[in-house]
Amino acid sequence: MIHDLRALQLYCDLVETRSFSLTAERNFITQSAVSQRIRTLEKELNRSLIERSSGQRGILVTPAGETLYEGAKELLQRSSELIERLQEIGQEVAGIVRVVTVYSVGLHALPKRLKPFLAQYPKINVHLEYSQTSRVVQEVLSGKVDVGIIACPTPRQGLTLYPFEEDEMALICAPEHPLAKRSEVALAELSGLPFIAFDAHIPTRRLIDEKLRQAEADVEIITTFDNIETIKNLVEIGSGISILPLQSTKREANEKALKVVPLRAEDAFTRPTGLLVKQTNLRSAVRAFVSAMSQDRH
Repeated sequence: MIHDLRALQLYCDLVETRSFSLTAERNFITQSAVSQRIRTLEKELNRSLIERSSGQRGILVTPAGETLYEGAKELLQRSSELIERLQEIGQEVAGIVRVVTVYSVGLHALPKRLKPFLAQYPKINVHLEYSQTSRVVQEVLSGKVDVGIIACPTPRQGLTLYPFEEDEMALICAPEHPLAKRSEVALAELSGLPFIAFDAHIPTRRLIDEKLRQAEADVEIITTFDNIETIKNLVEIGSGISILPLQSTKREANEKALKVVPLRAEDAFTRPTGLLVKQTNLRSAVRAFVSAMSQDRH
């Protein structure tokens, strides 16, 4: 049985840095102290965890060492969360909430909820990063982040899904485009028009494609991108039309750089967004964040 969590932390640091000297610096101890704790850990487990030979840079992790690393990381995280929850009892909600989000939600939908949340919980620090959907899911599953925010979420094994909000979708075009004078447009009317789309792997692209297919609208996709900002820039200069979340176009519409045309009622649709979390027994700061972000504010 392993009795020393400190030794496990040193071992995980060694695996990640592949260096006794860097591990020692990270933990403010000597290299010989690191080496001694690792040897004691190997003796306790009766397993060789690392391999090192003269002339070889860094260390090699044995299969047993890899297994220990994976389990130790989870154990250390659970221990840290337990200590934090104990410290939170009777105290003001505080701590770091690590969030990774897709760009379209993080740039346009999240700020309006994040600002009042931070005002309500001044001792919570939200660490925000941006990434693609697949990486968001991976980082939540791995425990690197507390919360992931994605568009068009689907239930995933090992994760809990909370609804965030529904984004109204709308047609965008250049101000001089013939459709710019319309008060609304049917999807079927877009057939044959040059269309700037999301990349095929992006969930929002699949949602839009399905709506166009249902309306029998055969648009001419001239190029694809993985982010909304590039799509808007090309639409502005008249390269084509697109369909985007309405709130992501408000600044350009106000500046009259883009024209936003609502879809006809029978063609109107929204893009769902959601929060993904791994643990059910969340720290109080994470619970507060999820509760605030998933509230129905409509």
